[in-house]
Amino acid sequence: MEERKEKRIIMFPLPFPGHFNPLVQLARIFHHRGFSITIINTSFNFPDPTHYPNFTFRTIHHHNEGEEEDPLSKPDGSGMDLVTFIRQLREGYADPFRESLKAEVGGGERACCLVSDVVWGRTTEVAAEEVGIRRMVLTTSGVTSFCAFAAYPLLRDKHYLPIQGNTKFTLL
Repeated sequence: MEERKEKRIIMFPLPFPGHFNPLVQLARIFHHRGFSITIINTSFNFPDPTHYPNFTFRTIHHHNEGEEEDPLSKPDGSGMDLVTFIRQLREGYADPFRESLKAEVGGGERACCLVSDVVWGRTTEVAAEEVGIRRMVLTTSGVTSFCAFAAYPLLRDKHYLPIQGNTKFTLL
């Protein structure tokens, strides 16, 4: 058990099954290799920690100026477009994540690195730099999604995105 204390990995998944499950699979591999695992999860769509007894969970709560409730948990949040939703996730959890990571790294156990979902973007990059640990990024998408995300800046610069007006798309 003493060996595991020296080798700890902190993981920060996006709170959706298609992102959380692959990260947990990776966590199981790391755990099997002797690492202890701490998963920082959001208060939005959080998993039941009792299903993962080998991992330590830390829950962070959405930070929203002047709002008591997490706006992402409201029923009308389901109608939100994906880009807006991801932006609200990033903005609302950035400070709580940074504070939680500082507390984890400042604790008694030494952390080797942070593994975060690619969608968190610079939020996790900056936080890892601040506390002085390495960061690895996990992407759960296939190569097609990767290519689409890589093309997004070009499409935005050429003003193809975001789509304006009532443009209709037809499938041929």
